[in-house]
Amino acid sequence: MTHGAFDAEAKEAALRAESETWDTTAPQDAVDGDIPVIDVSAYFSTGSSADREFVAAQLRDACETVGFWQLIGHGIDGDDIAATFDAVRRFHGLPTAVKDEIRMDREGWPLGGVGYMPVGERKLPRRAQGNLNEAFIMKSDRGIDSDDNQWLSEERAPGFRRTAERFGQQLEQLARRLLPLYATALGVDDDFFAPAFERPFWRLRMTHYPAVAPPARDAFGIAPHVDTTFFTLLLQDAPGLTIYHTPKDRWINVPLVDGAFVVNSGELLRQWTNDRFLSVRHFANVDAAAVESTSSRYSIPFFFNATRDYPMECVPTCCGPDNPSKYPTISYNESQGVVQGE
Repeated sequence: MTHGAFDAEAKEAALRAESETWDTTAPQDAVDGDIPVIDVSAYFSTGSSADREFVAAQLRDACETVGFWQLIGHGIDGDDIAATFDAVRRFHGLPTAVKDEIRMDREGWPLGGVGYMPVGERKLPRRAQGNLNEAFIMKSDRGIDSDDNQWLSEERAPGFRRTAERFGQQLEQLARRLLPLYATALGVDDDFFAPAFERPFWRLRMTHYPAVAPPARDAFGIAPHVDTTFFTLLLQDAPGLTIYHTPKDRWINVPLVDGAFVVNSGELLRQWTNDRFLSVRHFANVDAAAVESTSSRYSIPFFFNATRDYPMECVPTCCGPDNPSKYPTISYNESQGVVQGE
């Protein structure tokens, strides 16, 4: 199938315009079974094809019907998760003037999109109204290492850099271990995705949602959007994520499962699978009743993508003569409007 040139700006504008039509005013709490809970511990322990196929069948159903699932048995120690949340709380407890020393996109820092993002920013996702969160963001990519990110000194934030670096590495390892499950779920060789993730591009975001009571009707912790990722892994210390549940055709509040990662497919995986796997709209709410508290909330999402210039051609089991590919072969860079060499 012949495709025209991909227009990243037009795609982003279309997603933004669509998001402004979504009615998010009446979400319901999820009930058992709304969001699949998938235990990968047996597969991670044995690595057997039988265990991989058993888990992959659950993953396939989750990605085709809901687009979100809860990951348990992932092997990341609860103490490491707790220590990371503690580090995030300490960082965001620093005076704003200190955090502003590493403000995102500040003049003179060569790498964009890393460092401290204050409350009210109109980006990630881009919206006319500011998001009610603050965040620290680091990223890894081919040609980008930890030193290219922005860090406060050890005196300013004792142990923070070490904790963030360690957790980012743990999440990259976890994400890589999930790739054979996605391949098996799609009916291709279990190493199908390996060449695409030789040097994955990822972002780790450590987010603080300050207490807002009562919030404005049109206020969001993070505005409604879909992720651009292959997939996203999310930890949260309290409920606050709301997703559009396709089977129910309504918005639902995601429950907190102790120690679980909430996992969702992004736009690039949806396109790579020719719309077979869903990319689901979601937002972070600021409704005190929804988060069951008037205190701050914290979350740690990890946005996982293929190597930036890897050409993502439709997965062969997701297209054919009777189901032609709807999208051009595209890299992450091209999907974001990045010119090669930038």
